Amino acid sequence: MKNMSPGGCADMASVSSHPLASEATHNFTLSICMHLGRPCPAANRMLRTLANAVASAKETTEEGFEITGESSLEGCDRSCHAKFQASHDRIRVFCGTDTDDELTALNRFADAMLSPQAAPYHGTVAPQSFGEARPLSPPSELI
Repeated sequence: MKNMSPGGCADMASVSSHPLASEATHNFTLSICMHLGRPCPAANRMLRTLANAVASAKETTEEGFEITGESSLEGCDRSCHAKFQASHDRIRVFCGTDTDDELTALNRFADAMLSPQAAPYHGTVAPQSFGEARPLSPPSELI
């Protein structure tokens, strides 16, 4: 995990089917897990569960609402430590992290992978895989 360069995670998958998924509210992107060679099903479930929870809480929380935490993901022959950060603007789940990995560094890594405008990532902290959910923009009204 620590030696992975940003280019090592550039294979991203857009995942669209899951019983908890709310495709009406969020767009989901998952990286390829370095252990499984495909998107992690446990990370997918966690990401979609968080997206549904945040979407459900939108009317009762303030715009700056954010929740962060850690979990153990069981989805294959190993258990991965995961960190997450969820707000109304963006939800990210980072799998295969160390307990001392900072969310700031993990987010810089994810930004470098997902945004061509992001600054290059030169850090040493990198997850085994990660996922992101962003709210869909409301449809534009026809003129």
